[in-house]
Amino acid sequence: MSLGGATSSRYVFIASLSTPMVVGWYEPLQPDPMGIRASEVKGLWRWWARAFVAGAMYDLGLLEGFSPRDVVLSPSRDDVKRINFVVGKVMGLGYAGDAGSEASRFTIYTEYTGRGSLQPKCSSDGLQRIMLLALKKSVCFYSPGPATRFSIAVEKRRSVDSNAELTAVKILVAVLQLSGVGNGGRRGLGSLDLSLPPELSFRDLRQLISDVYDSTVDIVKRVASREHWNVRRQVAAPPLPVVSRKSFRGMPVTRVLLARARDFQAVHNFFTRSERCRVLTGSPMCDDDLRKTLNAWILGLPRGRRGAISTGYTLRSISRRASPILVAYHTRVNSLGEGAYISILFSADWPTEVEWYGAGHQRIAIDLNRLCDAYTIAVNELTAYLQRLGIVTSSIWP
Repeated sequence: MSLGGATSSRYVFIASLSTPMVVGWYEPLQPDPMGIRASEVKGLWRWWARAFVAGAMYDLGLLEGFSPRDVVLSPSRDDVKRINFVVGKVMGLGYAGDAGSEASRFTIYTEYTGRGSLQPKCSSDGLQRIMLLALKKSVCFYSPGPATRFSIAVEKRRSVDSNAELTAVKILVAVLQLSGVGNGGRRGLGSLDLSLPPELSFRDLRQLISDVYDSTVDIVKRVASREHWNVRRQVAAPPLPVVSRKSFRGMPVTRVLLARARDFQAVHNFFTRSERCRVLTGSPMCDDDLRKTLNAWILGLPRGRRGAISTGYTLRSISRRASPILVAYHTRVNSLGEGAYISILFSADWPTEVEWYGAGHQRIAIDLNRLCDAYTIAVNELTAYLQRLGIVTSSIWP
């Protein structure tokens, strides 16, 4: 992916797929001819911008949080207002709130620029997430390759705070390193390779994240001083996913690892128990640590499980809770390095109870202690899984 433009108000990304990208259903829907949707890029951009801003607020002692009846911790009303103010009003990604409404100062355009027409495949290729999606319907996807290229143009319509707006653009670069697009993007599907122009050149992802984090902290400090932000009390654990330098009970709140894996599928399939068991024990059937302790819910609770009476974990109080472990995979043409980037975001926005159905039925109460235990078990199992495959990992953040 390359980023450039004639002026600082326009940035053009030329993206190439590094992993398969799920694009739609054959029946009754046809695959999305656009491939990458501008609205989807914008959604990921805002999600990570909130994580960076909330992380700066958490580290500066500006998050309050509260404990509703069905969730361990949630951001308070003031937390939400302040995060949205910085992301939308200051960084320019669109705002509607007490300070008045403002459309996003950035417009995104996407276009397929590869050779020929987009040709989807409709077999799983052994990828766990695609096999899961295909249980009910035939799922199709675009395969990576030099012919699968897209342009993503980001145009700044006007400038109010050039430093904050540049930070927002840098966050978008980080987004496309840490997340994939399309269904399964948290599992690394739809990852995009990129190359960077001189004006947005970074040695590696570590330098990029550090630059964005430091800039975001400066922005939040400035806004907090100007707006006279105060908090009655500082929340102990982050009440939403954040990019932070802090630790909670000896555990980094935010971790980004680089797994130097040549095989994307190996990392992707960690999230299904049969594949974890196959790697860890040599058999697809086992009781791994996540299963033995009934903590596999930490890998995510999808919408389809809500209220379901079947095997696995079900939710009663909230609609879903996505996995806190995100994967993106890049090849050697990626300017900021090849391999799998694994982001682990500790936060307490989990339901206070889930139910497990298997050989029996059990209600599982979740509090901060259980959350810490579940995160630790998941990270240890992921580490053991990668080691067994001979995949070397290194820390990118903090």
